[in-house]
Amino acid sequence: MRGLAILEYVLVAVSLGTMSVITFANVLSRYLFHTSFSFAEEITINLFVLMTFVGASIAIKQQAHFGFRFIYDKLSGMWKRVALAATCLVIIVFLSCMFYFSMELVLAQAERGRVTPALSIPQWLFTSAIPLGSLLCFIRTVEMWVTESKRLTQGGEKQRKVEMAAKEVNR
Repeated sequence: MRGLAILEYVLVAVSLGTMSVITFANVLSRYLFHTSFSFAEEITINLFVLMTFVGASIAIKQQAHFGFRFIYDKLSGMWKRVALAATCLVIIVFLSCMFYFSMELVLAQAERGRVTPALSIPQWLFTSAIPLGSLLCFIRTVEMWVTESKRLTQGGEKQRKVEMAAKEVNR
């Protein structure tokens, strides 16, 4: 899974870097030449979608969705396992539906030959960020479920709290 983590970080870094350069150049162009790049909004919005989905995958991997942790950390024993299973199953079902329907959208756009307005790039290339992000989140959810289940069955709850405290100190 190390290779997947590298892929995620590279995608986020390249997306953010590209968005920053394009947006900065567009601002300069508007200020200096009183005209903007027609493609700037098109590229940045689509890269933002990609970055959001990949960032969500990274957050699942790091168990950084603090809203889920609030109640979960207050539970113990069997209830913690039940909450973990229920949460992971709901997320997996949601991501499976999102993957399925977004793949239908990608295939329909490819079949119809839809292109973006400014650059005339096939629209399905940008839309494919949704199934890709869904797949990454699905993989990370299953990975987190397995890891957390092992930790709970091996009595590693105290160890997890120590690790979480160490992460907080390092921030």
